Amino acid sequence: MEILLFIAVLVIGCFLGFIIKPNAKFDYRLAIGYIIFALLFRINAALVNFANIQDAALLKPLLFVHNWGKSISYLIIGYLIIRIYYSFKANYTAAPNYPLKKIVVNTLWAITIINGFEFIIETGYKIKNLDDLVSQFASYGYAVWFLYFIMITETLGGILVLLHFKLKTGPLAAAYLMIVMLGVVYSDWAKGAPFSYSYPAVDAFMSLSLMQVMYHFEKRTMKTVK
Repeated sequence: MEILLFIAVLVIGCFLGFIIKPNAKFDYRLAIGYIIFALLFRINAALVNFANIQDAALLKPLLFVHNWGKSISYLIIGYLIIRIYYSFKANYTAAPNYPLKKIVVNTLWAITIINGFEFIIETGYKIKNLDDLVSQFASYGYAVWFLYFIMITETLGGILVLLHFKLKTGPLAAAYLMIVMLGVVYSDWAKGAPFSYSYPAVDAFMSLSLMQVMYHFEKRTMKTVK
């Protein structure tokens, strides 16, 4: 159900990108707002997972953002991807009042923050629940060393995603992490686990796929926009 919701809000975001008249100021400000949202969303995730907050009044809004933040992210990036696509198609690159390059860079920064820190936070969660994960990997027929290998490489993948703007390592790191997520889905399927067990991996795969689209836009922007 959670994955269907993510797909639905992504489709809605794309649909809004089709029907809303292009507005340079709105698109630019939304991309900036997306960065701010991404930072707050990941700080929220870190607090939920590691702060051990006991106050219900404080925990409730944090959990609300934690549960619904990804849907908001899919809605925003769905809209922005369509707007960026139409910017290329309609040759807005020739219009000096449409900051296409800034919109692409800011949108990529936002989803980079969301995806990069997701895997770093996930590693912290694995360390926190290491005993349970060791038992889970054993039940799946995997050796303990493989769990440590996944933890290390997921962390490195997240770091390399975050370092993309310096080292251009994003596409390769994202591709590796996508393969790992497919491996998670396969492992759950082979074990006969309910598909709901694979929701986090499918969500991560979807988000990484959208980031790969943004890498394509970034590359195209560098070639066509000064």
